[in-house]
Amino acid sequence: MVSGTANVKVRFAETDAMGVVYHANYLPWFECARLDLIEGVGLSYERLIEEGFHLPVVEVHVEYKHPARFGDEVEIRACIKSKPSVKMKVEYEARANGKLLVTGYTTHVFVNLHGAPVKPPREWTEKLSGKFAKC
Repeated sequence: MVSGTANVKVRFAETDAMGVVYHANYLPWFECARLDLIEGVGLSYERLIEEGFHLPVVEVHVEYKHPARFGDEVEIRACIKSKPSVKMKVEYEARANGKLLVTGYTTHVFVNLHGAPVKPPREWTEKLSGKFAKC
């Protein structure tokens, strides 16, 4: 399985007036888990850029199940279920205190330096190939 994990402790600044994590703060946490996934299979986002590619987010979906609060230890897991083509979908789960807090996904598109969609570099498809399973 292709997966990555990030652990964060909720800071006071990440909460809203109701004392729960502000909804948009999950997106940087998703990125942390996504980068752990990429690095965990031996890929480098820096090298991707050096080779003339970018991987922008083109879609985000988040479902909020339970609130996280100041001081909670949150584990965010990212996984990829299928081989990337021009698009790559990364799915996420965030958990704390034994509860599923959030599920979601981001969709990314491989683009060249001019912003045109392109196939992923061979290294990405080779290193991710055959490692998919249910997240």
